[in-house]
Amino acid sequence: MVAELATRRLRLSTFGPSDAADLHVLFSDPRTHTIGGGPFTSIGQTGRWLARRDQVRADLGFVWYGVRLNGTLIGNCGVFPGRTGAVEPEIGYLIHWPFQGRGFAGEAVGALLGECRRAGIGRVWATIRERNAASRRIVERHGMSLIRTELEDLLFYALKF
Repeated sequence: MVAELATRRLRLSTFGPSDAADLHVLFSDPRTHTIGGGPFTSIGQTGRWLARRDQVRADLGFVWYGVRLNGTLIGNCGVFPGRTGAVEPEIGYLIHWPFQGRGFAGEAVGALLGECRRAGIGRVWATIRERNAASRRIVERHGMSLIRTELEDLLFYALKF
């Protein structure tokens, strides 16, 4: 996968070590980082997250991008080894809460899925909590279909290219 993508409004580029502080602002905000264990409490957590993404890129070629608007980091979007038990990657994305509701996540996901297709990835997954209607609309708008539900809360979407 390429190191940089561009959309009409956004620039998506791989993270570097100097991005940790800006990314930590997003990850430590409880209104923005609502998945997993919730907001990060230390910059060390953000650094370890970045290191894992770097290792996945080195091992598998999957890329995680910083999403920037006019040079400001407003989110992230990328692919990682999926939780589905398959070799196929899973997509993920996060937009800082002050920038939500403006179509930035959908724009970034569209660019990411286009790059997945170009890179020859045959199918991608998305795991979304049932209550996250905005995220469900984004993946459905980009052609992903609901495949299964687990634990009455997790919805698994897939897109085959």
